[in-house]
Amino acid sequence: MNTSHIIGQSPLIAGMEQILAGGRIVHAYIFEGPAGAGKKTMSSLFAQAMLCTNPENKPCYACIPCKQYENGNHPDVIWIRRLENKTAIIVDQIRELQSVIKVKPYQAGKRICFIDGAQLMNDQSQNALLKTLEEPPSHTLFFLLADSTSPLKPTILSRCQLFRVDSLSREDIAVLLDRRLSIGYEEALTYATLSQGNPGQALALAGDEEFRAMRDQLINGMIQTGTTKIFDLIGPFNEHKERVQDLFNILELWIRDILILRETGDLDFIINRDQSTVLRKQASCFTSKALQDMIGSIEQARKRLKSNTNYQLTIEAMLSHFQGGANNASRSRSSV
Repeated sequence: MNTSHIIGQSPLIAGMEQILAGGRIVHAYIFEGPAGAGKKTMSSLFAQAMLCTNPENKPCYACIPCKQYENGNHPDVIWIRRLENKTAIIVDQIRELQSVIKVKPYQAGKRICFIDGAQLMNDQSQNALLKTLEEPPSHTLFFLLADSTSPLKPTILSRCQLFRVDSLSREDIAVLLDRRLSIGYEEALTYATLSQGNPGQALALAGDEEFRAMRDQLINGMIQTGTTKIFDLIGPFNEHKERVQDLFNILELWIRDILILRETGDLDFIINRDQSTVLRKQASCFTSKALQDMIGSIEQARKRLKSNTNYQLTIEAMLSHFQGGANNASRSRSSV
């Protein structure tokens, strides 16, 4: 298979290659993995390889079927997803699919039907799909993409071959981010760590210009204010009220990194890898207790905002705790 653009997932790729090389093709496959892990990417790779007309190194991305798939207009590829105004994939969607697959494929000799978010099928939908899986059309393959297989009936699972889409290591995700966004490996590693092994979330964070700007603004504020002007950090909180939880996360992870470096000195456990030099310097500016109190004040601010307390007063109270910790740390160093 042509997997030059894929990072990780070696066991899954090996399984797909074995099938394409002449293994037994079943009529239904389940791609299971957490949201953002790459289920769509991996299932699309498999589908495109099946439709590709190139005799080797599939998918070739150059033949007509490959180009049609890339452009989203292949006539023998169907996607079923939850409708925007519904909480589940409903039985009418499955029945409509059943009507479509009665007709022979237009060009490929096979039709591939994706059910994206298969865990969202209700009982009626699953029962309807089960009837088709019991007697599938010879020309149709079903790809079920599910965050979890737990909501799916055992009778459906027994008729599908399971492919597990695993979370990636942060190093693999960093390579992926740097390759796609050209943001540099160290910064990419930061977003990879924030995503906890979820490439989709990492791409979303790294590609979110507002989030990146907020992070830069808040971290630069922490760097420039040092221990004397912590109240200057109120600026980002006033500018981005609608994303206050993101601001809390950025700030908490920054302080957590300082605490880890102060306690252990180990860079392997920090998240903001692209700012390791600055973090090392700040680790000498605060006591461990001051840093722990800062993290506690962030959690307290979260709780207060959930209770609908005044936004401005809550943020100012949090920063006041920060200032107190900074002043105490400064006095401790002066007395040494």
